[in-house]
Amino acid sequence: MIKTIQRLALFFIGIPLIVASIFFLPQHNYLVFHIEILAFSALAILEMRPIVAKKLTVHSLPLTLLIGMLIPLAAFLYAVFGVRFRFITYAIAISCVVVLAIEFIFSFSGKFEKSIERIASSFVLVVYPGYFIMYLSIMTVWRDAGAILSLFFLTVFGCDSLAWFFGVLFGKNNRGLVPASPNKSVVGFIGGYIGAIIPGVLAHYFFGDIFGGGLWKMIALGTLTATAAIIGDIIESVLKRSADMKDSGSIIPGRGGVLDSIDSILLAAPVFYILCDFLFAF
Repeated sequence: MIKTIQRLALFFIGIPLIVASIFFLPQHNYLVFHIEILAFSALAILEMRPIVAKKLTVHSLPLTLLIGMLIPLAAFLYAVFGVRFRFITYAIAISCVVVLAIEFIFSFSGKFEKSIERIASSFVLVVYPGYFIMYLSIMTVWRDAGAILSLFFLTVFGCDSLAWFFGVLFGKNNRGLVPASPNKSVVGFIGGYIGAIIPGVLAHYFFGDIFGGGLWKMIALGTLTATAAIIGDIIESVLKRSADMKDSGSIIPGRGGVLDSIDSILLAAPVFYILCDFLFAF
């Protein structure tokens, strides 16, 4: 019962606050939203490192943060201060070079048994969450970014919330489809897709000047974004099961850690970005 109340509080309080920070605080190129992104990036890296460390050798915490935050920081500079987009590509290249350069330095110790583990764990932390979360930042430079990002979050959270709601009410006898997350149900997945498509359909009718060109585009956007969100959620479950962990943390009541709350967002963000660019040429 307590977990249900916490979940509902997140839906009715947490989600509106995030959307409000985008829609009503666009000053300085959505500075408040970018600060939120950087904070969540750092917290997610802090949670991801112990998960990876269960199976692989990882670098020290300061070095891990340095490697993982390069791309989000570059995206922040691009979106807020207008540095060239190529600065992000530089950050991606630099983060990869730094990972390998560090291993080059380690090689002088003459011990190589952990080299592959250190390289692999570092690249995981560069991509997840650093690279994926970058797409939230670069979407803010689009015209009508407030409406676009609000739609994104309503799509992802609509998918997540209705999947949970349908699963609780109607999913008791059709669970176990996904071994990594056995509590998820077939009905829950259906509810998730409904929850993701509804915001797109409403946006088509109320914001047709932004999301025009046919209702089918909004249905496709919601369906494919929901698919990415569901996969992102399950992948994080796979990672936690591999590390024998229940939650990535305990910072968010009713949800666990930061990663437990943004796992769907991380994979959905690049998919949503690509689809919007392809379907609407933002």
